Amino acid sequence: MNDLRIIEQNGSAYIDSREVAEIIGKQHKHLLRDIRRYCDVLEKTIETKIGLNDFFVETRYFDSIGRELPCYLITRKGADVIANKLTGEKGILFTALYVTTFHEMAEREQERKIKALKAQSLTPSLCVFNTAVQNVLAGLAQTHSPEAEVLGFLRGAYKPFGIEVITSGCGKYVWTATDIADSLGIYSKNERPHGHAVAAIIDSLALSPGHVAIIPHGVVG
Repeated sequence: MNDLRIIEQNGSAYIDSREVAEIIGKQHKHLLRDIRRYCDVLEKTIETKIGLNDFFVETRYFDSIGRELPCYLITRKGADVIANKLTGEKGILFTALYVTTFHEMAEREQERKIKALKAQSLTPSLCVFNTAVQNVLAGLAQTHSPEAEVLGFLRGAYKPFGIEVITSGCGKYVWTATDIADSLGIYSKNERPHGHAVAAIIDSLALSPGHVAIIPHGVVG
C-alpha cells in the first residue's frame, strides 16, 4: 500500500491530489475534474457553515518540464468526500490509508503537546528556582566548597533559563543585569540590554557573597 504524505500549512493538514490519484488508480486530470464537480455542489449549498477550504484548497505545482499545473490540497473532510464516491478494493484501501495517516498525525501532535506540558510543569518559575539555588549555595558555603564547584553548579543550574554565569577580573563569580537581559532578549527602547528590568531578579537571589558577587546595575569590565 502506498504512503500518504501529510502537508501542514497554516495549522491545517492536507494530502496532495496527485498522490491520491496515484493511490486510487485514476489519472490526476480526472480526479481534478471530480473535485471541481464536488466544489460546484458545495458552492451551491445553502448551508453557509460549509466552506470549500474545509474540503479542498486549489493550488499549483511545476511538473518535470517546468509547466505550472493545478492540483488540490485535500483535508480529512475532502478525503471523506472522495472515498464515499469510490467502490471496490481501491476505495477500501484508500479509505484505510487516509484514515490511518490522519489518525497517526493527530496522535503525534497529541504526544507533542503532552511532552510540552510535561516539560513546562517540570520547569519552575525563575523566582521559585532562585530560592532553590539560594538554599543550595547556603549549603555549599557551610561546607566551604571550592569556588570552581560553586561556579559549575551555577552555570549548569541557570543554563536552561538562558542566563550565563561569568567570571570577573577579580576572580569572583558575578551576574550582571545587563548580561542577563542580553541573554533573555530584554531590550530598552534604544535597543540596548535592559539591565534595570532584571535587577529585581538579581537582588532577590541574595547569594552568599563569599562565593558570588552580585552587581544588579553594573557591568563587569
